[in-house]
Amino acid sequence: MNLRALARAAGLDPDYTSWRQTPTSASDASVRAALAALTPDLGVEVLGMDPEAAIRALEGVQWSECVPPVVRAWDGELDVPFRVRADVDGVWEISVKTKKNDVFVSSGTLFKLEADSHAYPVALGGNVHCIRHAKLTLEGALGYHELEWSCGDQRGTAMIIAAPTRAWGSPGNLGKRWGVFAPVYGLASQESGGAGDLGTLRELFGAVARRGGAYVATLPLLAAFLSEPCAFSPYSPASRLFWNELYLDLHQFGQALGVAIPQAPQPAPGYIDFKAQYAWRRPVIDRLAREFFREPSRAAGGADWATQHGVFDYAAFRAIGEVQKKGWSQWPAALRDGTTRVRTRDEAIALGAEPDRVDTHVFSQWAMQHQLQGLQGGPVSLYLDLPVGVSMDAYEVWRWRRLFLTSLAAGAPPDGLFLGGQNWGLPPMSPIALRRGRYKYFIDCVRHHMRVAGMLRIDHVMGMFRLYCVPEGRPATDGVYLRYPAEDLLAIITLESRRANCAVAGEDLGTVPPHVRPTMERHGLYRLHVGQWSFPSRAGKPSEEAPAGAIASLNTHDTATFAGWWSGSDITDKVDLGLVDEAEAKRERIERAGVKEAVLALAPSSSTADGLLDVERAMIGATTELAAGQAEVVLVALDDLALEPVPHNVPGTTHERPNWQRRVIGWADALDDKRATPVASATIAAVVEARRTR
Repeated sequence: MNLRALARAAGLDPDYTSWRQTPTSASDASVRAALAALTPDLGVEVLGMDPEAAIRALEGVQWSECVPPVVRAWDGELDVPFRVRADVDGVWEISVKTKKNDVFVSSGTLFKLEADSHAYPVALGGNVHCIRHAKLTLEGALGYHELEWSCGDQRGTAMIIAAPTRAWGSPGNLGKRWGVFAPVYGLASQESGGAGDLGTLRELFGAVARRGGAYVATLPLLAAFLSEPCAFSPYSPASRLFWNELYLDLHQFGQALGVAIPQAPQPAPGYIDFKAQYAWRRPVIDRLAREFFREPSRAAGGADWATQHGVFDYAAFRAIGEVQKKGWSQWPAALRDGTTRVRTRDEAIALGAEPDRVDTHVFSQWAMQHQLQGLQGGPVSLYLDLPVGVSMDAYEVWRWRRLFLTSLAAGAPPDGLFLGGQNWGLPPMSPIALRRGRYKYFIDCVRHHMRVAGMLRIDHVMGMFRLYCVPEGRPATDGVYLRYPAEDLLAIITLESRRANCAVAGEDLGTVPPHVRPTMERHGLYRLHVGQWSFPSRAGKPSEEAPAGAIASLNTHDTATFAGWWSGSDITDKVDLGLVDEAEAKRERIERAGVKEAVLALAPSSSTADGLLDVERAMIGATTELAAGQAEVVLVALDDLALEPVPHNVPGTTHERPNWQRRVIGWADALDDKRATPVASATIAAVVEARRTR
């Protein structure tokens, strides 16, 4: 037995296959660091023991748990695994408390457990243990239920996730559709100032509806720190349970509450200054909040809503942080390590939060939820993104510290685009603590998004199976994979999807283990297809077609735009960042020239393409081919319609590039056939016709 065997027994994968299909291993130092991070949840001080003895101790802990804390019932078929001594042959009583109308209804059943012929017997303390199963059917009872079991003096409880095998709206059920992609912050208008908001998003919904589209896809809309400290990346949020108040449509509430909204400042040229935007918007939100809470019945209703959704605790966290002007890990101990959850405004004030700041954050969350839900019910749905995690300074890490492994950071192993690997700086959740807590936090995150979305994209869906984690102080090339209970997480996804009538997509790009995509297909999750990676290598050949159960687009927010790809600016960027040398860049440019010729051959020969540049004709042809294919959903980036050459994000860069700060040019006219540019008009017309034909 050795260190790596111990790591595997603890739920880590220290050895994996690289993107080059070669065996790769984390260093012993990284493995030990990952084991140290997990030790508080393992129940065994594994690093202080001989590896072989530590493995036996881990097995003892695992097998002492007769029934796992969570069991699943797929389509009503419940299978309860019992870890028992092989010589125990008794009658076990199982009581299933099915939750109907929020009331548990108990029904007892007796079972004689059957041995699992596939279970490998384990010798513990001189006895042989094995897995036996109790199986029963739950009639029409999708939801979260309670299992009570007993046999003699042994007894316990477990959570039942009774879920449909497939998510709502899974591939093959909703027909061929199309939509557009744009980050909300980029949808700036004269009224919204230098950054977009839910008012401009509502305008885009109307434009897509008029052209027969089904989705507006955007980046995460989650809470962010926008004063001191200032961190605006949508994929490193301040919480996955609360919204970003920067996106409030101030004018809608100004009219409703009788508050005059000052004229927005003229946006400064160049990139969005989020700190300046927040400095202008925040005093307006403060005034709206004061007016909202001035009326007694409205104030009471807002307080009831905040209590029901746990908003006062978050509001207290934000209010304290605004005064401290630093991340929670640098707060005074009494604030940093407080364990009492705040449930009312008075409790928030008693903790030290300023009342007006608490009111602002409570109003902001109520107002954002109100406006997002107001987008529902029409022909166009919001396609929303659930990021992998939260920042180290996030509300959840402050409140539920034991749920997060703060000495590790989620990331991605080296691949063809990022040879140095990626460290995203997001503390991964402990799979053990997550399961022991019956997934309450994960359920709340999923529900929060599905309340307002018609389709939810699970960012880096591979992280539901295993997540690449980089120990503190180690390079991003030296990470360890942390395994997660994927079937439990997928059961939650499909159940909440069915309850909310929200379809689900998984971002399966990058290093994807071979079992991930078949599992996604089994549970009705859409795949992603990136046209830019599937273009033909020479003229006369078609692009690699997207799978039927896919959401297809020419690019993503993490890749070059079409115009950037066409000009080769992404190759130049890799040289500037030191990812490739000039010799490799020259080879890539020669290869790109051949692919461009092949893509240009896809361009339409009709009069609509007359007078257009090659890049415009190629973009129309590539998008039309994608729309005419079998992918169920096709997304068109508004940036491509404007031939924008600069991407929204260059992965692996934090300070080197102005990520997440670019406006979307011409978005308000892009879908209007009379005002759109010729290339935008021809592209959308081709997509509409191709999707109608399909």
